[in-house]
Amino acid sequence: MNDPAQRRNIAESLARAAQALAVADAALAIGGTADAVSLTYHAALHYLRARLFARWLDPRSHPGAHHLFNQEFVRSGLFPPKVNKLLAALQRMREQADYDPGMLFDAEDAREQIAEVRALGDRATAILWSERWLDP
Repeated sequence: MNDPAQRRNIAESLARAAQALAVADAALAIGGTADAVSLTYHAALHYLRARLFARWLDPRSHPGAHHLFNQEFVRSGLFPPKVNKLLAALQRMREQADYDPGMLFDAEDAREQIAEVRALGDRATAILWSERWLDP
């Protein structure tokens, strides 16, 4: 991919992450806790993909994105190891939310996860700005 394509992929990933978080907030407001949990995971995935695109990496699967993010950003110290724990928890909960109709989720836990993913996104976006991947 060329530089303009990378910029487009990064911008689109960030936009999709922000949209997923906004819809997660709305779902939570009307009692859709399971949907909020699922959307929060997808927001985190889009933030990961944005960071990976900036390294010219294009993961083809969710596990691939997690693995590459760990290799490129957690092991290097750009992101703390707790991000891996957050991602694992979000993925597990997303699978339960999507495939186990009897699973109940706590709204306060969902709010905390949304806040953690927002913080992850803020960090990812700040780095992308500093690397000049984003246009003013």
